[in-house]
Amino acid sequence: MFPDGLHGVTLFGEVIRMKKLLQLRNMLTMVPLVILAVLFIFLPILSMIRQSLTMPEVGTFTLDNYITVFTDSIYRVATKNSLYLSFVSSIIGLILSFLIAYSINELGKKGQGRILSLLNMVSNFAGLPLYFSFVVILGNTGIFVLALKAIGINLATVFKLYSIQGLMLMFIYFQLPLGSLMLVPAFQAINPAWKEAAEILEATPFKFWTRIGIPVMLPSLLDTFALLFANAITAYATVLLLVTTSIPLLPVKITTMFTGEMTPQREMGSALAIWMIIIMLLVICGCNLLKKLLCKGGGKA
Repeated sequence: MFPDGLHGVTLFGEVIRMKKLLQLRNMLTMVPLVILAVLFIFLPILSMIRQSLTMPEVGTFTLDNYITVFTDSIYRVATKNSLYLSFVSSIIGLILSFLIAYSINELGKKGQGRILSLLNMVSNFAGLPLYFSFVVILGNTGIFVLALKAIGINLATVFKLYSIQGLMLMFIYFQLPLGSLMLVPAFQAINPAWKEAAEILEATPFKFWTRIGIPVMLPSLLDTFALLFANAITAYATVLLLVTTSIPLLPVKITTMFTGEMTPQREMGSALAIWMIIIMLLVICGCNLLKKLLCKGGGKA
């Protein structure tokens, strides 16, 4: 038999040892994720940074690639178009996704499961299938266009699929499933008792959502907006199929720099890629900073 003090020390040592083993096991399970992150995120980014600071053919250090990004009109237009499409489609997508998630939240569990399964399927419907669907429906000889023409309405006068209007519609379309899937869990933060209290106090649904519901969900809304923006600014497969290079966009320009030009311009493409990553990180960091400020303000209130 151990004395009580010695037994307590031994037991405490065993607990510490078990905790360390558990921590080590958890760290080992993270090894595959770390390897993937290093191989497919950090190493490519470091390689692009190095290439973006290299003069073509000479291989010496230079900032000319970044100077060209900010001074060449074609790259400034590409940045402007990408920001316009990303911001507008993300804002519209966020609003519509909020309404869709609200409707899903009002359904029963069976209905929610079916709709969420459908959203999961639709969220992967991008690239060539999405392009083909839009062409069949809204192309120059699309079903919807011909149907309207048959009743005397020429859609081509107000809408053209192969333009920035068509791109905006496509961007909004593929933002909706992702945004809805992100916001459905956020509605769980709304306590049903709050709605009941608001009804007792004769508050309208509009007042409840503007003064209680949306402020509570604001962190989730900001996170969703950041994700939608990142999703939009990096999209290129559908864009490349729809408008090829007729509308300058950052992802398309980056792609053509690596694969589409007669002579690859990897240094310039790397500079554009780093510039796009910086824009994306600035928006994400801005959303996170705003979220922290709002949380602090809410805590003080």
